[in-house]
Amino acid sequence: MVHKKQKLSMSLPAHLSDPSTIIKLKKCYQDATVYPQSSINITREPFKVVTFKDILQPESEAESLLVALRELHFTFKENDLLSLSQTDDLNSCTVPAVSAIRSFIYSELKQLLEGVTGATYNSTVDLHGICLEKGHNLLPHSDCLSSRHTAFILYLVEPDWSTADGGTLDLFSADSSDQPTHVAESLVPSFNSFCWFEVSNRSWHQVSEVLSDRPRWSISGWFHSDDHPNPPIPPNPQPPVPRPMIGGEVNDTHSWLSLRYLNLEVTSQVAVQFQQESEVSLSEFLNPEKLVLLKESLTGCKDWTVTGPAHQRCYDLLNDTSELGPLREFINLLKSDGFAVFLSHCTGLSLSPIYEDPKNPTYLDAPYGLLSFSVTRWQHRSYSLLSDQEVAGLPDRLHVFYHVMMTSSTVDNEKREEEEEEEEDFG
Repeated sequence: MVHKKQKLSMSLPAHLSDPSTIIKLKKCYQDATVYPQSSINITREPFKVVTFKDILQPESEAESLLVALRELHFTFKENDLLSLSQTDDLNSCTVPAVSAIRSFIYSELKQLLEGVTGATYNSTVDLHGICLEKGHNLLPHSDCLSSRHTAFILYLVEPDWSTADGGTLDLFSADSSDQPTHVAESLVPSFNSFCWFEVSNRSWHQVSEVLSDRPRWSISGWFHSDDHPNPPIPPNPQPPVPRPMIGGEVNDTHSWLSLRYLNLEVTSQVAVQFQQESEVSLSEFLNPEKLVLLKESLTGCKDWTVTGPAHQRCYDLLNDTSELGPLREFINLLKSDGFAVFLSHCTGLSLSPIYEDPKNPTYLDAPYGLLSFSVTRWQHRSYSLLSDQEVAGLPDRLHVFYHVMMTSSTVDNEKREEEEEEEEDFG
């Protein structure tokens, strides 16, 4: 452990201080060609990422920095985009090892990257310690914000970190609209390596889920430039296609729903809870015999497509439900006037002109019949960000989800939970 009063200094390895190296590196970087020495790696596609190996010499400097990093205070952060622990801005940290790496990054590394990229960085530099533990991840994002020009990561993972540990830096290809499509390259973190790339509308990347019991330690940040304003990423909404409701008597629900939910006293109690909390969960919803048939029908579904864009959602969408027996019947039930009446009783909302609510004399003027639905499959690494539920141009709506939990096999024959989900929006 480094004594807190010990003064440290860090400098570039000899090969990165050699002017001839800088000339060759700049040429390879600009031409997106392979650098001839293994100490520097240039990933060319889907966007350029440079990795300097063994950046701190001797290696004991990196080990001392990791010891200091572990002793800092980290705050756990979790939302729909990320789950990780992060320090406060390290610009004000007085721990000697942190002060030394900060000075090194802000001086010699900053000057080196300016020489390679041709950029002129301003005085703003963001710097944080990051720790991802087992199960943590960071979903696709571009880092495209404000005046950020170059993102960088100093990896302090265990020396034997491998793909099996997870936490890879996944690089996404982007389409003609700069929307991320799929992972084109995965970079495994390496102890004492410095990874960097220029930020753009196409620099989509993620940190895959950490699978190891060992934390993924790093120090990361951004160099900023006044000449590199980043335009916002254009939204890519996918509003549901309005579909007409089909006819159907209220009695159509009797063969599918559990008997308890056909009791008006029960649905009245459900409505009270819904009106108080704006949501409600109905357990044991389907007739058990129908549920068995529905699961069998879902098991036979083969026509799935991964939906995107990757920075908003990633799950499987069923393309065709026209020839799927019980599943088709269940979807028709969800789309029927009879089911809309049932939902009206459970919510107090006027979702069908058949539903007569004496407290709502204008119910006949309500916009009945606008709905959308989908059958989706959720597996390990499926996700959807909060903004994914925003649908432009439609009035207030009711989201209805029916979940079927099924046991299936992964590609490596391990058991996992899959979730088949049906979603219906009423406008």
